[in-house]
Amino acid sequence: MASHQKQKDLIRDRFTRTAEVFGDYAVTYRVKFAESLMRQVGARATDRVADLACGPGTLALRFARAVARVCGVDLTPVMLARARQTAAEEALANLDWVLGDAQALPFADGELDIAVTSYSLHHIPDPARVIREMARVVKRGGRVGIIDIVTPDAPGAAEAANRIEKARDPSHTRSLGRRDFDRMLGDAGLRLLGCERVDNPRSFDHWMHVAGWHRGDAAYTETRQLMEATVAGDLAGFHPRFAPADPGKPGEPPDIEMVNPGICLGAEKV
Repeated sequence: MASHQKQKDLIRDRFTRTAEVFGDYAVTYRVKFAESLMRQVGARATDRVADLACGPGTLALRFARAVARVCGVDLTPVMLARARQTAAEEALANLDWVLGDAQALPFADGELDIAVTSYSLHHIPDPARVIREMARVVKRGGRVGIIDIVTPDAPGAAEAANRIEKARDPSHTRSLGRRDFDRMLGDAGLRLLGCERVDNPRSFDHWMHVAGWHRGDAAYTETRQLMEATVAGDLAGFHPRFAPADPGKPGEPPDIEMVNPGICLGAEKV
């Protein structure tokens, strides 16, 4: 329990510190992934939906335009405040926001039609528990949707990727591989409906900026060194390569072009 509380504190600290920059990125650049997930789970006008670890409302705000009602659940008050403000600005009245834990959802068994989450499982010590909770709260025939980072299958690649992720973000626990997702879905009584890659091209500097770090910060330096060590052979699955040098910054190391590997999947409760 103490370790789980410490992890919750790390998550709240990370997303409180970066609420503005992360919120801007998530609700702007991840909208296309929300659209993909809506297709995977077959969102309908009558559906009641929960968005777990909703952050600034990346999924909830988009789903609200297509379904009957959405409840966003998150651990971080400042994220919920931002999501609530955006919903008001966009005149979306079919949204509720709840301070809560994705590992113990405030819904009855079979209460919902759809449960979704995006880029949250790699922050949670027991992702299988979250997937079981998602399966619990949807009715039979209900759908579960997940978007998250995915690690490569190559030997050693997952370890290298997680080492980089943890250096960048202390609240990172473990990115899962495709086989992990398949096993956890099956164990929760869910049948896969569809799966697609949602790889996201990034600039290393912007990736670090969204996490709250900049050149000169110790976390930036450590993460960059780890990433540079994987360039030859793409040892962690980020497909990194050095960008052209910026002529306006002579002597500065070039940025790194990379890909954030992701997966988008939908499943049905059987």
